Amino acid sequence: MLIILEKIGWGMLALTGFIGGIIGLALPVIPQVPFFLLALFALSKLSPRFHRWLTSRHWYQRMVVPVLEKFHAKRQTKKRVLIKAEQD
Repeated sequence: MLIILEKIGWGMLALTGFIGGIIGLALPVIPQVPFFLLALFALSKLSPRFHRWLTSRHWYQRMVVPVLEKFHAKRQTKKRVLIKAEQD
């Protein structure tokens, strides 16, 4: 039952993000990119098959993976700093 509610929640979030992106395309005051990114994130949480398809795309590998690796490096750096601070 909880899994079904979780899937419904991710589906509603994806639909809301997609509708917000479409509205953002029609109205220049509202940014559409964050809404479409929200929809993609929610869809990848909703469907493992969609997540595999999304991460296998060439543009995803070229544009998104380096950004994710950069944030990962920052987390590792923070951990190293905290470990060194604890040793002092």
